[in-house]
Amino acid sequence: MNKCEFMNYDELFARFIHNKKQVTIKYIELVAIIVLLVLSVSESWADTFAPDPYWQGTLGPLNIRSLSPGQALRLAPLPRSPYGLPDGETELQFHIAAASVYLRSEGEYLIDFNFIDTRLAINHGFSDSWSTELSFNDRRIKNLYLDEVVESFHDVFGIEQNGRDINQNETHIVIPGYSANFANELDGVFSQTLGFSIQKVLIDKSVEWPAVAIIFNTGLEILSGGMIEKGAFDYGLQLTMAQKQSSGYMFANLSYTRFGSEKTLEVIPLTEKQFSGMFGYEFTMTGNEAFIVQYLFSEGVLKDLGALDKVSHEIHFGYKWRTENNIIEVGLVENIVNFDNGPDVAFTFGVTRRI
Repeated sequence: MNKCEFMNYDELFARFIHNKKQVTIKYIELVAIIVLLVLSVSESWADTFAPDPYWQGTLGPLNIRSLSPGQALRLAPLPRSPYGLPDGETELQFHIAAASVYLRSEGEYLIDFNFIDTRLAINHGFSDSWSTELSFNDRRIKNLYLDEVVESFHDVFGIEQNGRDINQNETHIVIPGYSANFANELDGVFSQTLGFSIQKVLIDKSVEWPAVAIIFNTGLEILSGGMIEKGAFDYGLQLTMAQKQSSGYMFANLSYTRFGSEKTLEVIPLTEKQFSGMFGYEFTMTGNEAFIVQYLFSEGVLKDLGALDKVSHEIHFGYKWRTENNIIEVGLVENIVNFDNGPDVAFTFGVTRRI
């Protein structure tokens, strides 16, 4: 959430009573339905199947890449498990995130929009611990009515709105220093890319040492008239590690990425490289269920724009469960530390299916 000033307990309680009716019932019902579905489905299916050596006993990190506004424009490394696919095995992946972004610095910038980040991928395992992935990625600005969710949360807990309660459910990217003033004309698709990754498992059988893999990631912008010029080619190296613990698995990813574009919206300068990383823990609930917490950091990529030029920090909370052929996940994303570079809130869902 954005920068805040907290009230004392009496004022906070009074504010809570005054504003609690503003927390829209439909969202409470939606959360309740999701929780009930997760519990019922996992209870019905998850314990039916013993963990397969194919999955290495872990469900892996949440498949959530950076949803900060600058980082989401180009290749954003996905948190990955170092356990590769066996030779001849194939899996399909579908992941979607719905995010709300509101960032405002008086006289410097206003960035206000909702967007959807969708990813379709196919992975295949080869001999000698090699695997490849081909993906299609679609990002689009769309009114998701998440502004009311964030405003209600801020009202209930007495957190400063910083202007987010004005012009709700509208799109605005205003940066006076670059004469940028865009509104609802940006609604719709702003990026479509083809991705290709190659992974090599270096260690995965040792108990004393963590599992380790190295990945080469690429992304090619294929959309004409988007926020990034068509034909821009990004690439990078990613190191991923995992270590079995008594209560689950510990994960770590480190990535270095080079970008093929220097501007967005033709006038706003972008950095040409980025360092990012992820640290997470998978708390094993049963052999086929886990609660996962992840911390993702990414260097700022919007040049000379205050907090947008600094590191973004995102925290992920999620739940994953495994059926016979699928791994299903739901997640929640919040920005922390640097509240002026990241999503206010995001909700995610994904399915990985063996074929």
